[in-house]
Amino acid sequence: MYAIIRDRTQQHKVTPGQSIELDLIDGAEPGKKIEFAEVLLVADGEDVRIGRPLVAGAKVTGEVERESKGEKLEVLKYRRREMYKRRIGHRQHYTVVKITQVEPGAKA
Repeated sequence: MYAIIRDRTQQHKVTPGQSIELDLIDGAEPGKKIEFAEVLLVADGEDVRIGRPLVAGAKVTGEVERESKGEKLEVLKYRRREMYKRRIGHRQHYTVVKITQVEPGAKA
């Protein structure tokens, strides 16, 4: 069984037991339960339910594992013959969530 969920601006394909990285969720401590009500698709073997835009009654629950950081991105600005160089770095913060349950909701 798997589902496609929408978290703010991104869509993720999730299965029970899978860990996914989401953009940082403020106030999410390890062990806290999170519920995703915006389920776009639920598939269980041959039974595939596609929402218009959401699947009625379907929800996905997960548990916060930890916060993490992505790889460092470096941006180099340079202008020739101007003696101008700038080096800027950035690391994105993520929340790691383990998916515990996918509920398909009632059949129509």
